[in-house]
Amino acid sequence: MSDAPGFVRRRLIDGIAAASEGLFPPNEFGAPDFRDTEMVTRTLAYLDELPPTQRRLVSLLFIAVEWLAPLLLLVPRRFSRLSHQERAAAVRSWRKSKLFLLRLLGDALKASTTMMYMSHPKVIAYIGEHRACQHPQDPLDYPVRPDALPRVTEQP
Repeated sequence: MSDAPGFVRRRLIDGIAAASEGLFPPNEFGAPDFRDTEMVTRTLAYLDELPPTQRRLVSLLFIAVEWLAPLLLLVPRRFSRLSHQERAAAVRSWRKSKLFLLRLLGDALKASTTMMYMSHPKVIAYIGEHRACQHPQDPLDYPVRPDALPRVTEQP
């Protein structure tokens, strides 16, 4: 028996990878990209944790984008076959569309990928997120700055 993923799972992986690369591509800023943040692996793990109904819904989002791109963008290629610049432009245009369903598609894609991206330790470190106190139960190792709240509330 083969452990290779089936057709639907491969399209899911293609959709996740395509959206992730389009929205979080390699860059010159030094920000972590979709590979640095292990977007595909982490998104698949997240999907496995969801209840079945939500898992199917979020999976369908990525599969639908992968397969509907030729119709939505009037191009003869799946979403994953477009350049990352074309994918980013597609998501931006869907999010600005006058059609509610396209806006919903673009917003859902952006929200799903951003949630996974922003929760990665490399991104947390890059943006300088920190805690004002220890949270030992949190598996993410956030830097702690005990004086963070007083500094924010001080008036110049």
